[in-house]
Amino acid sequence: MLTHPGRVLQIALIIGAIVGLVSAPAPAFDAPDIAWAGAGHVGVSAVAVSPDQQLIASSSFEDHTLKLWRKSDGSFVRTLAGEYAGIWSLAFSPDGQFLASGGETNFGSGQADVLLWRVADGTMVRQFNAPSFEVFSVAFSPDGTLLAGGDQNFNAWIWRVSDGALLHTLSGHSFNVQAVAFSPDGQLLATGSGDHTIKLWNVATGGLIRTLTGHTFFVSSVAFSPDGATLASGSWDLTVRLWNVSDGAPIQTLTGHTDIVRSVAFAPDGATLASGAWDSTIKLWHMPGGSLVQTLSAPGDVIYVNSVGFTADSLKLASGGIDGHPRLWQLSSGTLSLTCGHHTGAVHGVAFSADGTLFASGSEDQKIKIWNALTGSDLHTLIGHTDVVNTVAFSPDGALLASGAGSPPPDTVDPTIKIWNISTGGLIRTLPGHAGGTLSVAFSPDGQFIASGGRDTKVRKWRVSDGALMAVFNGHGNWVWSVAFAPGGATIASGSYDATIKIWDFATTGLIRTLGNGSFAVLSIAYSPDGQSIVSGGEAYGNNVQLWRVSDGVLLLTLPGDPDGFVESVAFAPTGQAFFTASGYTFKIQAWRASDGALLRTYDRETGWGPFPVLPLTISPNDRLFGFGRSDATVIMARNPLAADFDLDGDVDLADWSPLSACLTGPATAAPPACASQDLDADADVDLFDAASFQRAFSGAL
Repeated sequence: MLTHPGRVLQIALIIGAIVGLVSAPAPAFDAPDIAWAGAGHVGVSAVAVSPDQQLIASSSFEDHTLKLWRKSDGSFVRTLAGEYAGIWSLAFSPDGQFLASGGETNFGSGQADVLLWRVADGTMVRQFNAPSFEVFSVAFSPDGTLLAGGDQNFNAWIWRVSDGALLHTLSGHSFNVQAVAFSPDGQLLATGSGDHTIKLWNVATGGLIRTLTGHTFFVSSVAFSPDGATLASGSWDLTVRLWNVSDGAPIQTLTGHTDIVRSVAFAPDGATLASGAWDSTIKLWHMPGGSLVQTLSAPGDVIYVNSVGFTADSLKLASGGIDGHPRLWQLSSGTLSLTCGHHTGAVHGVAFSADGTLFASGSEDQKIKIWNALTGSDLHTLIGHTDVVNTVAFSPDGALLASGAGSPPPDTVDPTIKIWNISTGGLIRTLPGHAGGTLSVAFSPDGQFIASGGRDTKVRKWRVSDGALMAVFNGHGNWVWSVAFAPGGATIASGSYDATIKIWDFATTGLIRTLGNGSFAVLSIAYSPDGQSIVSGGEAYGNNVQLWRVSDGVLLLTLPGDPDGFVESVAFAPTGQAFFTASGYTFKIQAWRASDGALLRTYDRETGWGPFPVLPLTISPNDRLFGFGRSDATVIMARNPLAADFDLDGDVDLADWSPLSACLTGPATAAPPACASQDLDADADVDLFDAASFQRAFSGAL
């Protein structure tokens, strides 16, 4: 409670700032207000270090994203959204202001397969069109005026960066062009192809100068030495070859890799050549002699290196591989100095602890991460599952976590439920789970039992103390996607692919009521905090969100949800006044007013990318945050915009300022609980920090 008279002026200034925004245009609420992001990748196809050595860029063919990381500490900067298909290659412009990406075409998206992004804000600024299905490699000319790409149609292309004009089509290869590189003087372009050859082209005219032969398999990478005299190439034939640029003569063949060589790069000082391969090693070769200096590897990790690139000072090397972690190596010692990212698979399950301080995420990478919900610190990684982790849930006291796993049959490897000690990260016990995989777990409110649903069409009841199976609930005719306890714990609800929701007596396993009219398969359910209603989301195009009255099974509301994709996650706000829904098919999150189904917010940015239709979502116990997991291996914690929308009219306006202002300036008797809902930062004090949060919401930052 703010009582210090010296802060009255500060309050007045904040009020003035808020009032001054009244005439501002209504903000487009297309991206949530992110508190922190635990980013990751599902495989890394390419990496590069910015010319100023501040950023590492990485791309993924699997999760369809470009990401930026701080080189200093590996912290996540942003995802460059808008690429709707796999990305094979990236390159920084020489001035570091732009990033180019090359990838596959997503038909119907209206988007080219070569894009130009502004690094400062992640905006896509230009598309480079070519009649190709996929572009495997991109490179800027040394002066930054040209961009080259190599494609699936056996061609290379040269565009003018300033306007995207296509200047030259370089034809002559008999298979896809997997690599392109400009010479240091910008006069030559080298292309490496699946036809086992390398070609040198005149950049000014587009004419072929010569063809280099000698590799016996695909040429996957080419790089010029800083003086332009030597060309290096890496190949699927497990070798690195050095060529004399002036006449195309072979100089030397470097051997030692035991799998495909995917990338080669010269250090800017010319003293070292690096090669990265699918044998999970990076080899450093002394130039010009070609002797092996050292081999870099990440102990215990199978990284399958796809890309390597030096920092401008030649002291460090960035790498990326199939394992999903961009890495930075210290060359003087040969040690790994930085690993970026957290999860390396789509995030399928998320949960808050009861006190809101911890957040858990379960992933396709078979791992569970425990996060500090307020700061985003990665506290624990729980390792033990050998299959996709579909669901996670905290015990009411926050001491335990339950997780359920399993890919769909016939690929199910691990269908088990595991119980973990949160403080130590240790595994306490493993329960058999459900044949075909466990899809949902929930602790009873007293913490003594776990309910689970799975692909065996059953709901199961387990005793936490010893893992004993206490009961099986039979009645569903298809996979049980979601289970939820009523607030008191006497009943449990289960949502199934059979298009029904069933409410059970948890003690007797007796069926109390069946909700559903067969309109859509139910993918997610959630009880309202008072237990009087259930919201469900499901597999239908449009009208895929429903609100039910528990007492008699009456359908209260049918909402459009996401007309373009299924709704697979729902969560009630702790106040009961609103609920959130999420669709991993269209990467959209929506907030609805529970009383009448009014749509309050829609987010369609920073909500995921990639081909994996997952977007699990949950709301913090204090209603201030909502967390979700993305298909690009990323966990997002966002500030709940409805926390400042006190009258829940879908708009943070001056009407919402009045109750907060009263709590800020009123007498001490107005302290919580009377002002608890105005405590936006949940620090048990209504103060200037809450006023600042409100100002941000009012100005459209949310």
